[in-house]
Amino acid sequence: MPPRPAKTFADIVPRIRRSASLLRNYAYDYRRFTRASFLNGPSSRENRKAHIHLLAHMVEHGLSLRDPRPGFGMPRVAELCDEATRYINDHGLDASAEIAVKALVAYAAFNRDNGGGIGALAERIAGIERRVEAARAELLGGTEDVLADEIRQRSSMDFLDFMDARHSVRQYADRPVAPDVIERAVRAAQQTPSSCNRQTCRVYAFTDKEDIARVLAFQQGHRGFGEQLGGLAIVTSDLRHWYTVGERYQGWIDGGMFAMTLTLGFHAEGLGACMLNWSTTEDIDRAMRAFVGIPDDELVITMIGFGHMPERFKVPRSQRKPLDDVLRLSPTLPR
Repeated sequence: MPPRPAKTFADIVPRIRRSASLLRNYAYDYRRFTRASFLNGPSSRENRKAHIHLLAHMVEHGLSLRDPRPGFGMPRVAELCDEATRYINDHGLDASAEIAVKALVAYAAFNRDNGGGIGALAERIAGIERRVEAARAELLGGTEDVLADEIRQRSSMDFLDFMDARHSVRQYADRPVAPDVIERAVRAAQQTPSSCNRQTCRVYAFTDKEDIARVLAFQQGHRGFGEQLGGLAIVTSDLRHWYTVGERYQGWIDGGMFAMTLTLGFHAEGLGACMLNWSTTEDIDRAMRAFVGIPDDELVITMIGFGHMPERFKVPRSQRKPLDDVLRLSPTLPR
């Protein structure tokens, strides 16, 4: 083999610059995560909401198992009582407090019906419930009984066919998108699984052509079709909902799943949609968030362009990899 040519100063300088830029952007992500998350305990209202969702989900998770043990998780339940009481004292009864109350009431009812001795916790839970009874509507939380057959009936569809019909659409009809269509797609996306039910995602949606163009000026992947869009959605995830080092990437994971469900929601509503990635640098991220009014606590996950499809149009014919390249079915594990 011929010897490799020696690297010159002109070769090395771009590498140094790229490495420095990468480190600077890592530092940007690190600062934002450590400032917004509750690694050292919840402090902001949003931190405390996330802590309530986390604790309540642990209760609901235990209750949803096949044979829950009476009295399970009492230290966490006591912690949820403490957090819910403090939160209601400071902020009143909102959706997060309701989640806590419903989970606690379901836990108390389960133990009462199954002979679980939870001692003073039962009275604490009853006291919290009595306190919010007057302000409380029918709340969703705890657990519910479902029928597998009902789930099968309501979800009956050829999902592979539904997905085969989904495309990244880059041609749009000049028709406005009604707000209720967007709301239905977002409501569908709210059913996306999230880590411990913390529901960290938000959607900033624009339908005015001028607004869409001004926001798209920060994104580079819309050339040739951005001006046709009937709507633009920015999906974010709130960093204040995470509290461990292991969760440092969880916002991207939850946000990515939410964005995909939202895109499928647009598809189900008869709209075309196209993911517009937000793989960008600190300076552009800062500028766009400042322009739109997205807080520093929120990660921008992606943009999604959407709108009505023309009656006939072209899409990329993207060949999918062979299934054997993607699926590892029952791989051999060490014995």
